[in-house]
Amino acid sequence: MSNNNFDEIVEKMKNQKDKNEAQDFLMKKLNPSQSKKLQEVMSDRTALEQLLSTPQAQELLRKFTEGKND
Repeated sequence: MSNNNFDEIVEKMKNQKDKNEAQDFLMKKLNPSQSKKLQEVMSDRTALEQLLSTPQAQELLRKFTEGKND
């Protein structure tokens, strides 16, 4: 996935109205293997915490929250 494509996905995710809509959008962008792995990680609290502690996840979270100082 190119950076331009990634940035586009981040922007579209930020514009979703609710969590379910964002999740549906993301699942459509992933292939079945990626989607399955994401579901596994999301249902395993320890794995999710490990994932969210990585520098890449922190950067992604920063991108999602840019401009949301409401």
